[in-house]
Amino acid sequence: MRVCSSDEIEVYEEIGRGGFGVVYRGIIKSNQQEVAIKQIDLEQDTTDLIEINKEIQILSECKSPQITSYYGSFVKNYKLWVIMEYVDGGSIFDLLTPGTISDETTIAYIVKEVLLALKYLHSQGKIHRDLKSQNILVNKRGEIKLTDFGVSTQLSSNFSKRNTTVGTPYWMAPEVILNSESGHGFKADIWSLGCCAYEMLTGKPPLQNHIAPMRALRLISQCQTNGDFIKLIELESLDASNKYRDFLSVCFIENTKARYDASKLLKHDFVNRKFDNGSKLIKKLITRKQLWNQQNASFKPRSFYVETELHHNQAKWNDQVEVNNETPEMQFDISSISNSDQDSDTLRSSLQKDIHAENKSQFNKIHTKVVNKVESKCGLRENQLKTFDQLKDEMISLISESNDKIILFQYLKYLYKELSKEKNKALGRSILPSTSRREEEPTTPSTATTTTTTTTTTTTLKSQTQLSKFDEIEQSLMESWLKRTKS
Repeated sequence: MRVCSSDEIEVYEEIGRGGFGVVYRGIIKSNQQEVAIKQIDLEQDTTDLIEINKEIQILSECKSPQITSYYGSFVKNYKLWVIMEYVDGGSIFDLLTPGTISDETTIAYIVKEVLLALKYLHSQGKIHRDLKSQNILVNKRGEIKLTDFGVSTQLSSNFSKRNTTVGTPYWMAPEVILNSESGHGFKADIWSLGCCAYEMLTGKPPLQNHIAPMRALRLISQCQTNGDFIKLIELESLDASNKYRDFLSVCFIENTKARYDASKLLKHDFVNRKFDNGSKLIKKLITRKQLWNQQNASFKPRSFYVETELHHNQAKWNDQVEVNNETPEMQFDISSISNSDQDSDTLRSSLQKDIHAENKSQFNKIHTKVVNKVESKCGLRENQLKTFDQLKDEMISLISESNDKIILFQYLKYLYKELSKEKNKALGRSILPSTSRREEEPTTPSTATTTTTTTTTTTTLKSQTQLSKFDEIEQSLMESWLKRTKS
């Protein structure tokens, strides 16, 4: 089945949004089948077109019951529409909101279904490269679906590994972070699957509970000998069965040649078991989440799809919409008219142009982009998204002048300076990029001018030579991510 035009579908409410655009629920008119409609604004976000095209190519080639189906794509009103299977049960990340999954049988069933998807992908020469709980979806029939192939890649017949660093910090394998000349292959997905299995039992992927993202990347990348990561996360002390811990241990083997592949993992005792009714286990998780939603109701208004103003204007220009030229009749109550100076001043101020409108508009776009990135990395809940919206409004209200200075910008500037100071080093290390921190590091002054020059040169050379392999990795990662997040 293929959908080639918006005339074939009806578009309803918004069901999600992220770095690529907005996702709506829709229905195919011919058979009343529900679909997910991802809309990407080609004018506003052209930098992501390569990633979107990559995702479309991979989805269109995948034919597996454990992978979301692709129904077609087309361009309408400067927006790219990607029509995909609608998975109505949410993600594993959503299902963990009420609490962790204590039943290992349920975890084993989910892991087995994901392994079947990975086995198919890898057999087709494809790597997912961003496997995490947000990308494992379930439907109300209890089926597991792997989705979000925005950073996936297809391996050519001449190469068996990739040399690019992508993924989400806590789910990334050491070889992906190091991004060495030998690159990484299919087994990077196996490491990420192990992190997902760990997350289902504990609620968070390894290290996320107590270690900041950049420090976690550094610690994971330092795990080079088999057993390093297992010791780092203290796997032996995990409250779980021996089969479960052994399954994780073979996922977390640092040597990629020794790490199990999807086919071998499917024979592991943890997943190679009889499931009487696996779909029923998933339905229980969905029911638990629905009950939790009722008890923690968040009355967030739904956003429905509306045609863009540009489309309406084009219809006018093409005489598709009759323009009403009659002047509407206006009525007032003249008794309400006031002639005070205060009212005149109020009217005058309301008509005055907002000289910071452009700054506010640009800040609004930046804030939205940043929140989308935070949501994709951390998975924000509805109340957290609402808090970010309130924060945005408050910050925009501070884009006003006082003594010829914009208040918000002055605050951000001094905040950055304070975080860069030595006394705030611990907090600054968790917030500021490593490159920015190095730029702010002070040099020790000398008593004589010549000594100052010599000391500065020596200090610079020393700092350059003392940069370890892992400092370079951290700096390279940050620069890579900054390039990817530029609007």
